Amino acid sequence: MIENINGLNHVIVSGNPSGPYISNYNNQTMVGMVRYNNGHLEVYDGNSWLMLATSSVSIDLSGSANAAISWALSKMAEEAELQRLSDENPAVKIAYENVKRAAEQLKATIILSKDEQTTN
Repeated sequence: MIENINGLNHVIVSGNPSGPYISNYNNQTMVGMVRYNNGHLEVYDGNSWLMLATSSVSIDLSGSANAAISWALSKMAEEAELQRLSDENPAVKIAYENVKRAAEQLKATIILSKDEQTTN
């Protein structure tokens, strides 16, 4: 039995999982026993058989998590397409290599400018 589900940050949990409360009966050997009866799971609480709840819970990602995953998949497809085109066309390959080189130079420039700001 699932006792608790928590969603943190980008995980959304909805629904109301519930079930019978089974107390700690020290001297009763059958407490907590489970059986299948007429299509339902039941648990013995020391006095009677209680049907386990049939509620449902839904777990999903938040809109921002889904958007981030969609963006990442889109970027992966875009990069794969650029790579395919550069493999097939020498002019595209040269341009794509120039774009990658420019991106690396931009990253280096940003790092150097941050380093300069912290030293001043």
